[in-house]
Amino acid sequence: MAIITLTSDYGTKDPYTAIVKGVLYQERSDLILCDISHDLPPGDIVETSFIVKHSFASFPKRTVHLILTAENSPSQRWYVMQMDGHFFVASDNGILTMIAADRNPQNLIFHQIKIGEQRSTQFPGRDFLARAAAHLAGGGAASLLGPQTSLDELVRGSSLRGKVDLQRKLVQGHIIFIDNYGNLITNIDSKDLQEAQKSKAIEINLPRNRSLKRIATAYHDIAQDGVLALINSLGLLEIAFRDPQSKEINGANSLLGLGMLDTITISYT
Repeated sequence: MAIITLTSDYGTKDPYTAIVKGVLYQERSDLILCDISHDLPPGDIVETSFIVKHSFASFPKRTVHLILTAENSPSQRWYVMQMDGHFFVASDNGILTMIAADRNPQNLIFHQIKIGEQRSTQFPGRDFLARAAAHLAGGGAASLLGPQTSLDELVRGSSLRGKVDLQRKLVQGHIIFIDNYGNLITNIDSKDLQEAQKSKAIEINLPRNRSLKRIATAYHDIAQDGVLALINSLGLLEIAFRDPQSKEINGANSLLGLGMLDTITISYT
């Protein structure tokens, strides 16, 4: 079973996703193609890496994840990364290093993709990345696509991890994703909050002089003025509005005036 997932900032109106899928089917007519998302903001490598990082493990081993957000990177390099039995094909723009940020570098294998005419292309996904993905999905060796290299050769993306200061009793992170409901997902994971959740008092500081005094256990839990914080199904701290209609109407993002990469600080005593 040859599976390729596709993630991009192409949108759903333009023909680019269909073009890439057509090339993939020309390479291998037996492929199973699965769209992860094509509605990502143009060039947004933070949201892209978040989505792929938290969805790839649901697919079988040897799945190929073709990531086409910001595919025309200034570095003009493209790589295959092998991690946890999966293949990731992407431009050298920071996405791969963010996906693998919490992995041991010794367990990662990288090959620079050297196939195809790369200097003149304006559409890498069509011109050679689709062919590379189909090659891998068919059981082809990554070494046939180009030379092996190391993590040090790749562009480093932003850290997707929260920061814990045990001495000052602070946990700090950033909003790294806003879902369709307007829920604010941070890069603070449940491990970062172990000491805070044992404390007598906890305070999650929000804009407009607002704060939350507890971490809820579910979306239907008691909310403060409709807003609550909880550890979501991905194991990350999330700020949510109870019973939202959408992020445009009454999501936590619009109600609290918070957006991507805004800081969230938690203090405890």
